[in-house]
Amino acid sequence: MTLDQFTPTNYPRMSAWHEGWTDVTYPIFENMTGWPGQPNTHLETLSCIHCGDTAKVSVLHMSVHSGSHMDAPNHFMAEGIDISRSPFEVGLGPVRIARIDCAAEVTPQDLEDYEARTRPLEAGERLILRTPNSDKGLWLQHPFDKDYHGIGPAAAAVIAKRKLALIGVDYLSVGPFYEGNPQTHRTLLGGDVWIIEGVDLRRVTEGDYEMICLPLKIVGSDASPIRILIRPAAAQ
Repeated sequence: MTLDQFTPTNYPRMSAWHEGWTDVTYPIFENMTGWPGQPNTHLETLSCIHCGDTAKVSVLHMSVHSGSHMDAPNHFMAEGIDISRSPFEVGLGPVRIARIDCAAEVTPQDLEDYEARTRPLEAGERLILRTPNSDKGLWLQHPFDKDYHGIGPAAAAVIAKRKLALIGVDYLSVGPFYEGNPQTHRTLLGGDVWIIEGVDLRRVTEGDYEMICLPLKIVGSDASPIRILIRPAAAQ
């Protein structure tokens, strides 16, 4: 096709590239649910048009582990790289979303049950778990729930052994609150599995999707907010 022949109507993929995407990013707002002991999210106004200033300018105060975010290896590994060095391709491409109806933490059996009804997990794949966390509504408006469903260390070891590229969860931490949180993080990050947390899967069903997920390039940071979009994968 020459440049003269190109029009949006005869090149449908270009004209419809934005269609079908669902935003599964949680919003950032004042006093949103955060990890216990971390500062509340606060949006400060430096200047205001209605107050007579030329422009509105704001400053956002928040933990980088608030809302939808990606962890960097240096979050739990002293020699790990920071979020500014994360490979952008890790968040771009096919992703599997698995419904995990776990009673407590995610176990190896939960992963085996998922594989049995779908297909085995393969090296390099991306996987996001939809647990009972997603059925609790907009949890960012609620007090922090220490009984959320995280990935237990044993299940993390399975994920690392499968050599997945990325694992995602639908609450603020990939590991359980009471026991095994550091072990889960270190097992995954040490196995070169990138972690995204706080994905909004309330209206998402199990299946195969495409994903766009990019962190901010914050030098030295151990995490970053993300904007994450998914759409159903094209039928093969």
